[in-house]
Amino acid sequence: MAMRFDGKVLLTTGGGSGLAAAVARRFASEGGRVAVLDLDGARATAVAAELKGSLGLAVDVASEDGVRDAVATVHREMGRIDCVFNAAGHADFGPIETWTLERWNRMMGVHVGGTFLVCKYVLPIMRSQGGGSIVNVASIAAMVAQPNNSPYGAAKGAIVGFSRQLALEAAPLVRVNVVAPGRIRTGMTVPLWQQRGGGNLEAGVSQAAVLNMLKRVGEPDDIAGPVCFLFSDDAAFMTGTTLVPDGGETAV
Repeated sequence: MAMRFDGKVLLTTGGGSGLAAAVARRFASEGGRVAVLDLDGARATAVAAELKGSLGLAVDVASEDGVRDAVATVHREMGRIDCVFNAAGHADFGPIETWTLERWNRMMGVHVGGTFLVCKYVLPIMRSQGGGSIVNVASIAAMVAQPNNSPYGAAKGAIVGFSRQLALEAAPLVRVNVVAPGRIRTGMTVPLWQQRGGGNLEAGVSQAAVLNMLKRVGEPDDIAGPVCFLFSDDAAFMTGTTLVPDGGETAV
C-alpha cells in the first residue's frame, strides 16, 4: 500500500529531539526520508540513524552560511526537498527588565532568523520541483499573554506574521502553514515544569495540565500528527493558516 510520503524528503531543524524528532519519525513511518538538522550534530545523526535513507547534519540556524550550506548538502545528497519543518529554538524566560539586548537578539535570531533563513534557501528548490510544503513552529505564546514571556512570545508572534506573508509570496506552488502548540512535554519544557513544581516534575506537569480543557500536557506525537497532515495532500487547500493543538487552552 502506498503511503502519504513515498518518494518525498523532509528537512527538519531542531530534529535531534522533541517535536521535530517526533515529526521526523512520523514522516519516515509513512514512507518518507528525512534530513535531520540540529545544533547538536550527534543528536541529529542518532535520530537519522533510526530512519531508513535519512541524513543527520549539524547546523546553527542563526548562521546564514551554515543554513545555506546545510540546505545545499541536503539537496545534493537526497535529491529533493519536499517538506520543511522549522522547529529549532530555545526557551528563555524572565522579567523584561532583566533582559539584555544581546539576549533579545539571540531569541529573535534563532527563532525568527532561523525560520527566515531556512525558508529563504529552500523556497527556490521547492519552486523548481513544482511544489512543496513548509510548516513553521510558533506557540500559543504568540496568541495569549503569559507571565515573564515577552521576548519568546514576540518571536513566536513574528513567525506567525512572517509565515502568513510568505504563504502569499510562495503561492501557488508552495504551501506555508504554522503549528502553534500548547504545553508539550519536551526537553525544553521538562526543566521548566520541574522548577515550577519546586523540584517535583509531576507537580509542575499538573500545574500546566489544568490550564487546558483536556487536563493533560501534550506529547510530541500530539504535534507530529497535525504537522504531517499539513505536509500531506489531505491539506492541499490549506496555506497561510495556523493550527493550534493546545488541548483547548486558548479557547478558555
